[in-house]
Amino acid sequence: MKPIDLAQPDPALPEPAPLEAAPAPPARCKNCNAVLLGRFCVNCSQAADVHVPSTVELLHEMLEGLTHSDSRLWRTLKLLWFKPGMLTQEFVAGRRVAYLPPFRLYLILSIVFFLIASFTDVRVEVIRFDDATKPAAAASAPRLTSCRDINSVEFKSHAEWKQRFQHACEAIVRDNGNNLMHVAIATMSKAMFIFLPLVAFLHMLLYWRPRYRYAEHLLFFIHLHAFYFSVAIVMICAINAAHAWPKLAGVSDILETLLGWCVAIYTLIAMRRVFGRSWGGALFKAVLLFFVYSIVFALTLAGVFVYAGLQL
Repeated sequence: MKPIDLAQPDPALPEPAPLEAAPAPPARCKNCNAVLLGRFCVNCSQAADVHVPSTVELLHEMLEGLTHSDSRLWRTLKLLWFKPGMLTQEFVAGRRVAYLPPFRLYLILSIVFFLIASFTDVRVEVIRFDDATKPAAAASAPRLTSCRDINSVEFKSHAEWKQRFQHACEAIVRDNGNNLMHVAIATMSKAMFIFLPLVAFLHMLLYWRPRYRYAEHLLFFIHLHAFYFSVAIVMICAINAAHAWPKLAGVSDILETLLGWCVAIYTLIAMRRVFGRSWGGALFKAVLLFFVYSIVFALTLAGVFVYAGLQL
């Protein structure tokens, strides 16, 4: 009998299957830890390829975040400028994918407006004093010749406020209200988040039959103010251009007048399109809205300037 060599494999036996490597663990989302099945997470929609971006990639991502990189911004602006009220109708009807969301549109235009306004040198005579060398116009009229006179006239019973208001008055007089305007502009951007819902609620009270939901009124005013901001951006640019090139002053004045009328006509058309009134009914509602809007805006503006003055 031939001895069996254990070191050599028996040719009669099948060859052993090669050992397979252990499968690699599935890739997981770095945001929610779900298993990745493609380029995006099916659970949270985050991209699978996540890395620290370069400067160029970061700028591209910022631009894509603003414009959404698929022309939705330009399509939205075209409808906003040339079809009053149509954006609100499209959103209510459920046709939303083709346009920017209302709050994003509002934020983009408001940020651009307040950014441009903050770089604009605005000088206004906020406080005017009487000439101390001239006699008073009336014996009962208070003489305002300095910031101390304002305190003595207005805050006799509130001594604790005298020093604070005197400091604010002196700061305003020192730079002719320039710093006050910049603080007020920064404050106004925050006050709009109170002003808009309040005006939308008051506007809802004007429409009893048929009734519309509050969200529709708020959406209408978000789109309306997005248009207002876009008009204000053009007006500020025209004013700055006229200051830089005085020959453009006449063109700037004409443009401001036309834009002012466009705002009024645009509001009327938008109200009629969204809320379905006749031209007479829409005009009546627009006039009521003008008075309500003016009163609430004036109160908001006064509160903003008082707050801004106390921050100086």
